[in-house]
Amino acid sequence: MDHARREPTGRGGRRSGTRRQATRLEQLAMDLGPLKPRWRFSRLVLRSPHAPRIRERLEYVRGFFPEIDGLTIAVGLAKKRGVLGWGSLDPEAPGVWVRPRRIDSFTVAHEFTHLLQARRLVPGGERACDLWALARSPLLVDRPPCYLRLPAELSRLDRLDARQATLLHAAARAAIAARHRGERRYLLRFERELAGAWERSLESRGARVSSPRRAVAGGRRDRWSA
Repeated sequence: MDHARREPTGRGGRRSGTRRQATRLEQLAMDLGPLKPRWRFSRLVLRSPHAPRIRERLEYVRGFFPEIDGLTIAVGLAKKRGVLGWGSLDPEAPGVWVRPRRIDSFTVAHEFTHLLQARRLVPGGERACDLWALARSPLLVDRPPCYLRLPAELSRLDRLDARQATLLHAAARAAIAARHRGERRYLLRFERELAGAWERSLESRGARVSSPRRAVAGGRRDRWSA
């Protein structure tokens, strides 16, 4: 004799347990509501032939910024000459503006860091923005920062290799760690320690070390701005 337990069935032979489960799932889906879009692209971006590349770079860099998950970020084009990008400091209106032909990973990381500044997650100022962007990941450091004082040879590079990116990233993380320990001149510490690390790197490879003068922060033509 079969003693297996049978679930009660409703009208038409359907299992009532299955129906209750489906109802619970429907209610859960209604409670979650519609998902917010990740981006709100301007008409200029949507019409740009560079739109797929812009979106691809934004998505890649956003993966390193879990703090902005759940935000809808407006995306526009930075058209002012000499400006690589803009980032909103309004926490109620997160947005970035980029140059389609100069959309490097570090440019986007810098602008996303401005969004963190708007939420008081990162200290204010362009130099601090550069520092925290450098500390995010060496994979995002594909060009030198604009606002921090760098060794002259390093500041003149258009592109950075993995060794140079790692050097900047490590110096930035060390400076932020010093700030957490209470050091107030952590930005100056970064610039001094990077200068020493850069010269040691050149000497280890047998390269000639030039004058100890440093490039002045903000002296580059291409700049970011909040």
